[in-house]
Amino acid sequence: MANDEDFDELSEVSKSQNITSDFKKTKKTKIGLKSLLRYADKLDKVLLCFGILFSIFTGVLLPANLLIFQKVVNAFTTSSASDVIKSMTSLVPTFVILGSACLVLAFVQMFCLDVSSRRQGRRIRLLLFQSILRQEVGWFDEQSVGNLITRLSNNVDSIEGGIGERLGHFLQNISTFLAAVIVSLVSGWKLALVGLSITPLVLTAFLILAFSLRKFSVKEILSYESAGTIATEVLTAIRTVFAFGGQEKECARYEKELQASSRIFFLKSVFVGLGTGAIGCTIFIDAAICFAYGVQLILYENYENGTVVLVILCFIVGSTSLGRALPEIEFFSSAIQSAASVFEIIQRVPEIDVSADGEELPSTDGEIAFENVSFYYPSRPDVPILKNFSLTIPAGKTVAIVGPSGSGKSTTVQLIQRLYDPLEGRVTLDGVDLRQLDVKWLRQQIGVVSQEPVLFAGTVEENIRLGDPEATDSEVEEAARMADAHGFIIQLPQAYKTVLSEGGGKMSGGQKQRVAIARALVRNPPILLLDEATSALDNKSERAIQAAIERAAQGRTVLMIAHRLSTVRGADQIVVVDKGEVREMGTHEELLAKGGVYANMLLKLKDAQGEHSENEADDVSGSEDEFVIGGEKPRLSEVLKKQGVWRASRVSDAESLASYGSMVSLLPEKQKHAVLKALRMNRPEWYYLAIGLLMMMLGGLTLPSFALLYSEMFQIFTMIGDPVAMKARTSFICGMFGLMAILRLLLGVGGNAALGIAGARLTRRARRLFFGSILNQEMAWFDKPENQAGILTARLAVEVQSLQKITGTQLGVVIESITLVVSALIIAFSYNWKLALLNLTFFPILVVGGALQMRQMNRGAGQNACKGADIAQEAFAANRTVVSLGLQPYMYEKFKKASAPTAKELYAGSGLFAAVHTLANSIIFFQFAAFFYVAAILFDTGEVGVLAVFRIFASINFAGQGLGRTASLAPDFKSAHSNIKRTIETIERTTKMDVNVGLTPETALSGAIEFKNVCFSYPARPNTRILKSFSHSIEPNTSTALVGTSGCGKSTIIQLVQRLYDVEQRGPGSGIFVDGMDLRTLSPNWIRDQIGIVSQEPNLFDVSIRENIAYGLNKEEPSMEQIIQAAKQANVHEFIEALPEGYETRVGAGGSLLSGGQKQRIAIARALIRKPRLLLLDEATSALDVDSERIVQATLDAAMQEGSRTSMVVAHRLTTVENCDSIVVLANGRKIESGPPQALMQTRGAYYALHNVDAAVVHH
Repeated sequence: MANDEDFDELSEVSKSQNITSDFKKTKKTKIGLKSLLRYADKLDKVLLCFGILFSIFTGVLLPANLLIFQKVVNAFTTSSASDVIKSMTSLVPTFVILGSACLVLAFVQMFCLDVSSRRQGRRIRLLLFQSILRQEVGWFDEQSVGNLITRLSNNVDSIEGGIGERLGHFLQNISTFLAAVIVSLVSGWKLALVGLSITPLVLTAFLILAFSLRKFSVKEILSYESAGTIATEVLTAIRTVFAFGGQEKECARYEKELQASSRIFFLKSVFVGLGTGAIGCTIFIDAAICFAYGVQLILYENYENGTVVLVILCFIVGSTSLGRALPEIEFFSSAIQSAASVFEIIQRVPEIDVSADGEELPSTDGEIAFENVSFYYPSRPDVPILKNFSLTIPAGKTVAIVGPSGSGKSTTVQLIQRLYDPLEGRVTLDGVDLRQLDVKWLRQQIGVVSQEPVLFAGTVEENIRLGDPEATDSEVEEAARMADAHGFIIQLPQAYKTVLSEGGGKMSGGQKQRVAIARALVRNPPILLLDEATSALDNKSERAIQAAIERAAQGRTVLMIAHRLSTVRGADQIVVVDKGEVREMGTHEELLAKGGVYANMLLKLKDAQGEHSENEADDVSGSEDEFVIGGEKPRLSEVLKKQGVWRASRVSDAESLASYGSMVSLLPEKQKHAVLKALRMNRPEWYYLAIGLLMMMLGGLTLPSFALLYSEMFQIFTMIGDPVAMKARTSFICGMFGLMAILRLLLGVGGNAALGIAGARLTRRARRLFFGSILNQEMAWFDKPENQAGILTARLAVEVQSLQKITGTQLGVVIESITLVVSALIIAFSYNWKLALLNLTFFPILVVGGALQMRQMNRGAGQNACKGADIAQEAFAANRTVVSLGLQPYMYEKFKKASAPTAKELYAGSGLFAAVHTLANSIIFFQFAAFFYVAAILFDTGEVGVLAVFRIFASINFAGQGLGRTASLAPDFKSAHSNIKRTIETIERTTKMDVNVGLTPETALSGAIEFKNVCFSYPARPNTRILKSFSHSIEPNTSTALVGTSGCGKSTIIQLVQRLYDVEQRGPGSGIFVDGMDLRTLSPNWIRDQIGIVSQEPNLFDVSIRENIAYGLNKEEPSMEQIIQAAKQANVHEFIEALPEGYETRVGAGGSLLSGGQKQRIAIARALIRKPRLLLLDEATSALDVDSERIVQATLDAAMQEGSRTSMVVAHRLTTVENCDSIVVLANGRKIESGPPQALMQTRGAYYALHNVDAAVVHH
């Protein structure tokens, strides 16, 4: 368990930043560039100062290098061959000295900045995580978990970049620009002023590029986020999508969101082409004007040749450096915006602050009082929950609150924990207002079990111990025994040491509930809050736990929230709540005698259950495992032993956890020609590709052409004796510069536009195919750990997006660079192979340096951004549980361990990054030294002339630029290739159960179902047999109930009837047959169209209530009358009409804005609207209050009895299935007995024993 002091100590960091309550009122925290260093310590600031200083020094080196180059030009164009060698002998060591200086300066620059930024980023990320966990639940209600994860990963990475490497690049490039301007002005101010006049055009071109990348990238990300939200929702509810045949509808909904992304991608490509084309255009024009004027200065003002070249190069280098610096401003802007959103949370003082000091009572009696409390949830201010609510819960007593769904019952539990504060009135503990008490201390006095329990990634033992970190092993085991969990836990692969994934893995709902109850009991709290704590349990477990709760309640204050009146009969006081107000209160007997609301609710319950339940329940006595049969007390296990099939009822669930371990690779890596297959998907746009690639190839030829023209300058300088020829040649060269400028602009825009269209359509097509292929897979595929919803959503976002790295504008960049490199090398080798070969020896270093630099720059996005994200996701999504249990320190320590690098890792990573940065920056100095020394030797021997030397030099430099640019994309291409292989594998995967393949009978389905020797294991757990030789026949137009303890195979049968899975072939004639047809021969879509399904945990989509109900008829558009009729049948119409937006009210992600009962009734309406021939009900009324359950049960009974309809019902509570025509009792995957309910009661077998358990729970 985490150390609370570590968590609290970090809290003090944020508190020390002049934080006041004013931050609560501030919607946006405005900060400046200086404020990015708010969380820097002294070492960070010292390192930052050194980094800034050395960035400036590094930036000055390149203009200094040009000063040496000026002397090189003068030597080659004005000196004799022998003098050239002498000059190079003195100049070459200077190049080496500058290169050596760069090695030191660049390393220190980037090492200091990277260490400083990463230390601050680590501190900010931990502070942010800690501060998010500090916030009150009401704040979480208005936040998106995905947005919080983005702030924790991307936003902090953005801050790191803004105060680290990006700052270094900006200062280095700005220093290069300023130094280049100064050098040009000092060397030749007249020519320099002419060059400066063109600079605004160059800057405008760079601004266009930066603006395009920034604006359209943000829009593109947002548009893909919308599509990603739909994908997450659909894949999380994949069983619901399959059950209602929603694949095509969801594909259409997903593709609709992709349309905006395609338009944005195209516009981004056009503007990027405009920006890059304009940059080349303006630089060419600048060179032309400067060269023309420079020749005039040489002829008439005795300018040196080297001075003209120096000034031109200074402006080319300076403009390029300034252009590189400007986009960094966008990164600073992004860092500031990210910091504003991050610091806003860090500085925010929660309305209910777990870190704030408060009063701690010396002892806790446990009396809780609500005094005139009024309340609404901050996210729903138009819906009042409690109205002038008053209630006293005496110390040491058990009080139960009952009432319909949405009446405010669960809200009282949350107010007691101070998850929210009342708007009016107050809640007190032992007479003290909860707002005066220490929040952490208060929650330590409370044990909570909610209706939907949350377990965390870790062992079973760790999950129970979260209730009390100091609990011993024996105390953990005792709590598990009290919660009736010990039995199934010891059958898990590693018993209490079995590792669970997030949410509890493949545990059943009942098993998770029991672990949650053990977690609450292990802390031995003076106050126990039970919010539908036994709702997910079977009858035997419920009875056992109910008894355990009653034992645990001795000497404690207990508040129980329940829909089922059977669980609250023994309470000291029962409070009936409706619409946020107390209607009546008293003991069970007092309320019955009063004959009011409670008595009426109980009467309705009895009517629903039948009279015999009560009579038989009266005979139940003894221990929780005992049942009365003719005066004897055999256990249920003994009844089952007589059938010869008894063993632990939950062994299948135990074995289902056996295969946990490290994640296997997603898909086979060696998919041949994946990239070619991806490009073949672009065939419909072949003409756009052809035009775009041709234009990019021509664009790649403009730079070598510029090199040829540029090198002509050095030949022209030798024509000083013939001014007329010199001017004529200069005019021609400048005219060609102008032509190259226009071509560069047109080719850039045209090529990027054409490739942008092709790339946008390919990405959209691939996303659609990938998403469609996922939805076309069989259910068993989704059961694999590597195909969980979160992983598939991430693959959609990352893998398919990788196509943009090998297609579209990126493909154009590669083709342009390859064309540039090849043509430049041809030029160089055509003039002198020795000099060309010499320069080629530096190319591997350029390639490795460029690739490593890009890889290191992307290391944050590829690794750090993901580290700890799963823990953050778990903590934020389960924030109520984290807050209730006080798990903030525990989660903080887990996150810190996963996300924060050690000092050794940090310094090693920064050292490698700095070394790569140094290599990329210093190699040019040593290349200059080697080239010009060898060139001087060859010039002396007459092998090369002035034109050849500088033509080779210019060509090789442009080739190096192209190669460096290609190399920088190499890591992207490598990762993209790997991602695309997996994408193609998934797209091409043939499903093992095509929903459209199979028979589609035209005759109406009668509904006869026959199970013949059915054996089944889930494909993900082939060694765990769920059904064993199960045989049973269901007559058409009848209702059949499947009953039994948890894990006996009831819900599995429901899934098999939907053909979510196929049964094993066990000899001729085995299988499931519908109307005499083998289910395996029928089209899955056809059989599912005949079925209406209502599950225990309904999945709703984040659309309107109308659209959720209409989801039951995906093959057509239902009328509003049909929707309303279905809602009325499900007893949800009145609730919907009372909402401000009625049927157009959005239900939130997963129906989060509705109560459990409200969600269930909407799911029932969704099933009934399709008027199914087969009705499958899997605990369909488990989440409903008494009134709603009675009405909905009557509706379902009527629906089951409707003509031409066969119904199958799964239920723990046997009172809900007494009207069924037939009962099937299962245990351990086998049928124990079957027949009409009355007949089974008379035989006094397994059903009778189960029924007595149910009755005992009702009257316990």
